[in-house]
Amino acid sequence: MAKSGDIQSITIVINQCLKNQGIIAKVNLKDSCLRVMLEAQEAINQQLIVPVLINELEKLTIESIDKLIVYGKKTNEDFPVWHQEISYNLLTNNSEKTVESLASVSINKTEVKDMINVSLNQIENIDSVKLSNYLYYEFLQNRIYEPLSVRFKAEEEENTIHGIVNAFNISTLEEDIKLSIRQIEKQIVRTLEDKFCITLDINQVETIFYDISNYRFSNLKNAIKQMEKAIQEVLSFNFPEETNELKAFFKGAVDGFTGRIKFTEVIVGGVIGNLIIPGLGGVIGGAVGGWFAGNKEQKRMEEIINQYDIAKKKVDEEFKVLLQNCYEDISNLINSLYRINLIQYQYFLQSEELNRQGVESKNNKKNLIEAINFYDAAINLNPQHYVALFNKGFALESLGKYEEAINTYDESLKINNEFIIALESKIRVLQFYLKQYETVLLLCDYALSQSYNTFDILWSKNFSLYKLKRYQEAIKVCDIAISIYSCSPDIYQFFIQKAACMIWMEDSALALENLKEAITLNPEKSQEIIKVSPSFENLKNDERFIALMESSVGVDYSNLKKLLAENKWKEADIETAKLMCLAVTNHEKRLYILHIVNYVRAYTELNNEQIVKIPAIDLNTIDKLWLNYSKGKFGFSVQKEIYQSLGGTKEFNGEIRDKFGVSVGWRTSNKNGNYFWRNSDDCHYYIDTALRGHLPSCLWAGILIQASGNG
Repeated sequence: MAKSGDIQSITIVINQCLKNQGIIAKVNLKDSCLRVMLEAQEAINQQLIVPVLINELEKLTIESIDKLIVYGKKTNEDFPVWHQEISYNLLTNNSEKTVESLASVSINKTEVKDMINVSLNQIENIDSVKLSNYLYYEFLQNRIYEPLSVRFKAEEEENTIHGIVNAFNISTLEEDIKLSIRQIEKQIVRTLEDKFCITLDINQVETIFYDISNYRFSNLKNAIKQMEKAIQEVLSFNFPEETNELKAFFKGAVDGFTGRIKFTEVIVGGVIGNLIIPGLGGVIGGAVGGWFAGNKEQKRMEEIINQYDIAKKKVDEEFKVLLQNCYEDISNLINSLYRINLIQYQYFLQSEELNRQGVESKNNKKNLIEAINFYDAAINLNPQHYVALFNKGFALESLGKYEEAINTYDESLKINNEFIIALESKIRVLQFYLKQYETVLLLCDYALSQSYNTFDILWSKNFSLYKLKRYQEAIKVCDIAISIYSCSPDIYQFFIQKAACMIWMEDSALALENLKEAITLNPEKSQEIIKVSPSFENLKNDERFIALMESSVGVDYSNLKKLLAENKWKEADIETAKLMCLAVTNHEKRLYILHIVNYVRAYTELNNEQIVKIPAIDLNTIDKLWLNYSKGKFGFSVQKEIYQSLGGTKEFNGEIRDKFGVSVGWRTSNKNGNYFWRNSDDCHYYIDTALRGHLPSCLWAGILIQASGNG
């Protein structure tokens, strides 16, 4: 680009050539004359520097340059102390070099002023807000917090308190922080030069970071020592109860560290920059307080937790001071060299706080308007706060101001085109509210071309293709999503959508297969969607569809129906026990598929822990079948009614249990008047003589039953 005459590229090449000399070059090209203003804190050696500059330019052979004028000046002076003009044809490399010193030739001060003004105009074209955000968030914050982010990730993999605090690796934290500072020192000059055509004096940069890592590091060093002492206290204590809440307290990470926000909700729950150690005073004052009863060991545990909390907060505070020192010192250096005013450090903090207040004011329409005011104030302080812009867009969307919402999402994307949630939100508005499916497809294809194949993007493309009746293409998108997100808890949605496409393509067999897959993955939500979807209206009388909707875990109740219809009550009772065990087995298979459990067993009997795993839909199906074929005499709901009429609740009561046993004929007395519980073989399997609620019995409890079929 420099060879073609691009002025910014020429500036970068010259500055790279001279950076080791502590010299900054400002360049202007006008009327085939290249003017180069060289500035340094000390006087520039004309005889040494000009040949170096000419040699660099000769390599470029820039066609558009006929003449070169070089000026040399000190940074704090208004005019150069020397200049040199070269009649120079860089095309042929034949140069007549005429050196004219200040002593022999008077300088055209107007020309020099013009040169300085042109250079300043180039600097003014630099977006100071963009530079501020890049420097604060992407460059400094990423690197300064890197030692903590590594530790937070290590903590998340541990599941004991001692393991968590050991994973923080406090002994090397100081060394790692100083390493990060050295990396910043090495990278910042090249990075700002490449991205913003700003050249910093390497000597001044080294001085800044030497000062920070030596003379202004003592408070952070002391905070690390305090943290190390607190960790040793934790490791020396054996906690009597390691609850999830207590383990969460010792884990310091929050979503979104290193400046890149990680969204767990549609509206952002955090703010840029809130990167470390959530406030956990409530843990100490509330839940933890409930564990203490006053003895010495318990008081010692409370003291340890408090010390750890204080130490961690102190490290947090000193990291923020470190970030502030780095940002402000580099900002001041840029201002002294280029007269560029960057956003003040406090403005970033205030902007983040205003965004946080906006997030908290989003519960109703009145509060949404208040939230928008907070977001506007945050954006006023930091016009590139793309998260605040996104949050404002979501508030506008919630108010039904869809066009304004889209425009605000676009503003957020202009600042950060990798902020994919803003694009997903724009697509959502266009799809669900404005019904612009063709536009949605264009945006989805763009996102996919940039490798943003997120779950939401694929869903939006699939749904729009479906609405446009392009079913075959929609199915292909479903298949792609299923292959990528096979472990997602929401993947069942794509199976349902795939089934809907197949219905319109008149392939009910494949549609039912996909519905079965969806129900296996997420029974409750799948069946809820399927019941209300008009796409499956024509299937509602299909026996296969009815069977699918009778079970949340793919259990086939056809044999039970047959046995009950034939009044084979004993065989139906045995089948019921088998099916209940199979329902629990299939439930755990689904959890295994979703990587929630590590193994699956085939159940042949059920205890209290397993019985609650039977989905409500399956229990209701079994109950309705027994009610229907016994004409209201048998079934779980009948047993429940009797149990509750005796005063039964979820809490165990032996007396009520015994009364219930007598009421349904499971508990009886012998000729001596002694009560005993019947064996299952002694149940009454004749509808005329059995008591109301006698069946189904509890064969599933404690009796070995061979699991049927795929059980």
